[in-house]
Amino acid sequence: MLAVIEGIEHCARARYEICTDGITSRNLLEPHDADEPGTIIWNPTLRSELERGCDGDPARPVVRDPVASLLHEMVHAVDDCEGRDASAHELEAVRIENIYRRAAGLCQRTAYGDTPLAAETVKLCSPGHCECSSAAGASAGQPMPPATTQRQGPAATGETPADLAGDGPRAHGDPRH
Repeated sequence: MLAVIEGIEHCARARYEICTDGITSRNLLEPHDADEPGTIIWNPTLRSELERGCDGDPARPVVRDPVASLLHEMVHAVDDCEGRDASAHELEAVRIENIYRRAAGLCQRTAYGDTPLAAETVKLCSPGHCECSSAAGASAGQPMPPATTQRQGPAATGETPADLAGDGPRAHGDPRH
């Protein structure tokens, strides 16, 4: 996470702003252009469902977390700064987001939309200790992270252009972002 912050801080090509928006239905990065800074649009109250299957329980949703979402968008800002198409690196942004999620005891994402992460990038951890083994290879007796209470935010409306990088489409193939 420190590398992400330093990547933005030391970006020579562009500068980035974080704008909070309590009604946006999706966190996203608007890449910089020649005259304008890049903008991370972040809704710190957004708690919508990203996917089903928290810690192997198909009934538990994985929901947006404000810090995880902001980190995800900051990864995109570093991609943009380094000249990469941020929207082409969503799985890497989710992988880095999952590092924070593990450390915070949150459910990890296993996909970006319909595209799954490689199984070895989702790790099982218990409070205060991460075994650093993949979820797919964990033994049945290994402790699982505790359930995390995450509240749902208000119903989201509106659409976001597909070419903007963001923290992911809503669950179950909903085309709205």
